Amino acid sequence: MKRVFLPRHFLASVVLLLVLVSIYAFSEGQRVRSELLRQTEAKGRALADALETSAKNAILGNTLLEEQISQRLLDNARLVDQLLISGDVDQDLLKQISLMNHLQKVELLDNRGQRWEPPPRPTTPMEMMEMKKRIHSQRGEEAPPPHPPFRPFMWGRHWAPPLQKQGTPEDLPPQLKERRFWEGSMFGVAVGARAFPGVIVVHANADYILNFKNEIGVQRQIEELGQQSDIDYVALLDSSLKFVAHTDRGLVDQKETDPSILKVGADGQELSRIVELEAGKREYQILKPMRMNGSALGFLKIGLSLDPVDIAWRNSLSSMAVLGLAILTVGIFGMAVIFYNQYSHTQQVKNLEAEVAQRDRLSALGNMAATVAHEIRNPLNSVSMGLQRLKGEFRPTQDEEEYSRFIELMRGEVQRLNSIVEEFLSLARPLEIKPEPVRIDELLKEMAVLVESDAKSKKVEIKVVVPPELPAAWVDRNYFKQALLNLILNGMQSMPHGGLLTLEAKVAHGKMVVIVADTGDGIPKDILPRIFEPYFTTKTKGAGLGLSIARRIVEAHGGTLTVDSAVGQGTRFQLAVPMSRQN
Repeated sequence: MKRVFLPRHFLASVVLLLVLVSIYAFSEGQRVRSELLRQTEAKGRALADALETSAKNAILGNTLLEEQISQRLLDNARLVDQLLISGDVDQDLLKQISLMNHLQKVELLDNRGQRWEPPPRPTTPMEMMEMKKRIHSQRGEEAPPPHPPFRPFMWGRHWAPPLQKQGTPEDLPPQLKERRFWEGSMFGVAVGARAFPGVIVVHANADYILNFKNEIGVQRQIEELGQQSDIDYVALLDSSLKFVAHTDRGLVDQKETDPSILKVGADGQELSRIVELEAGKREYQILKPMRMNGSALGFLKIGLSLDPVDIAWRNSLSSMAVLGLAILTVGIFGMAVIFYNQYSHTQQVKNLEAEVAQRDRLSALGNMAATVAHEIRNPLNSVSMGLQRLKGEFRPTQDEEEYSRFIELMRGEVQRLNSIVEEFLSLARPLEIKPEPVRIDELLKEMAVLVESDAKSKKVEIKVVVPPELPAAWVDRNYFKQALLNLILNGMQSMPHGGLLTLEAKVAHGKMVVIVADTGDGIPKDILPRIFEPYFTTKTKGAGLGLSIARRIVEAHGGTLTVDSAVGQGTRFQLAVPMSRQN
């Protein structure tokens, strides 16, 4: 197979294509990654907006819940106060009230912070009348307010509306304030008593409050949102950046420690960023401030995992790499085909140019040969006639046999020179082809018979291979026979020690194809391109014109003569001429 060396332009084109495909893959990868991040950011902001609305609703729900619990505790405190005024209460009744209303306990404290015991409940009508007289004498028709007066004091409320007026520990009497009765209690109220100088303290049941919050509170909603695969966490922070609710319950009531969030949170600004975590993971964080009725409620913090984005990006990158490789492969293959065709066309042009140049040289050589041949033939005729007269008219007195042999030798040389002149003339004069229908199978058999005796003397076997009913071809019988004879003689000369000479005829691609193949020594590759040149020969005998004349005859018929040979494997000449008549 002929090896084709591609030009440097092909390598430059491949490099350029590689650069363009790389730029495309890189830019497309960046675009896809940016688009995925943009979608993640849009999803995060949409989730933040939805969570903000949900959190505000939950906060309002918690506010109403705390309002209802506070009102319920106040109602219980006022009920106890009323029962104390009526004198129909004792410690056992207070315990029953606590149990029935899911209260932790009810405390009665005087203004010094000491426990105040209600008087025993009356058992007879006389005791009841005496108790009423005693209460009336102690407090009059209406019980005086506690000293000093204060608003109901509540503790444990996280979601109290801004600017709501309620009591504080500072409003309590000093000794009562030092008692710090609200510590250790989750939720409760303290109301100034009318039945005695002091306060009624009602503590809410902690489990009851927690169950309520777990059912309808923010923490439950946040935990449900945190169960989604691409959400790392959701957290609600108050204005002091303390976690009020978090998907991780262990972080509730803890302070945020991230310096960037602390700085942004202190300014009340919004934050969105990509954070590099451990083990090469990444996270998209959003910190959004929440406001209600113009007042700051706190912040909403969301962490979105970028693992799906990275996986999608890597998959897209792999797809783009495969696509780029496919484009590169197809591009290289396409350019290789283009360059190969261009190279083939260039080689064909070069071969045609070389053939034209060779024909020009042959034409000039033929013209010169015709001139020289005409000049040589006349002296040769004179020499031939002179030798003929010498042989017929003169008789030597001695050595007659040597004289005759010498005359015949000179006549042979004259004839050889004359044949060379004839070959010169055949190259010089234009061929007048007179095509006629010729049965090639019969012609090949005729040629085999013609050279049979010579072939036997050289131990060459001749084999004719033709298909049945081979159609005729339009050729000049004499010229075509001469071309075949030159090829057959050339094949026989290449087998000095004998061999097989195959004469084959067939129809292929609308042409008559005749093959002359031998099993001789073959032709070396460095000599093969020159075998059709005039006067080129590697044999000791011959002028080197046989193959040139054969090729000229075939081309005059509008056909082609090609050769395929390998050293040690023989030579195969293929002659192809049109089947129809050529004008």
